[in-house]
Amino acid sequence: MNSSSKNMKHFIQRTARPVGAGILSAFVIMMAFEFANSFFFPLPEGLQLSDKDAVARFTQSLPWTAYILVVLGWTFGSFKAGCVTTYLAHEQTYRLSRVVGGMLAGLSLLNAYMIGQSWLFTITTLPIFIGGTYLGHRYLRSVHCARGM
Repeated sequence: MNSSSKNMKHFIQRTARPVGAGILSAFVIMMAFEFANSFFFPLPEGLQLSDKDAVARFTQSLPWTAYILVVLGWTFGSFKAGCVTTYLAHEQTYRLSRVVGGMLAGLSLLNAYMIGQSWLFTITTLPIFIGGTYLGHRYLRSVHCARGM
């Protein structure tokens, strides 16, 4: 095996896989919370999700309580993403988990733009992604230190 193959394998194992798994774990948790939220605040009959204006009107008509499960999902999802990324990368520093938090924050901005979500809500909740991944990283590091790993 030549050195470029070894470098690529190392990159995939230590960087790409942990980042991808962290983002995937966050998505699964966030989608579970948003699915639960759809039982409390179902989509109106006949709403076409391809109609950006109609989706924006719907999201803007929701009461603030509709966002409680969304914020909880983002918080738990980010936390789990930090744990998964830290575990798979065996990282001691908050490096890859920070990348995951930044990617989740960026995707949150894209999502807000696509569905017409309130920008005030979006901007004020962006720290959840960086903070959640940081807390997940710190938690996992403390558990591993306590176990002597």
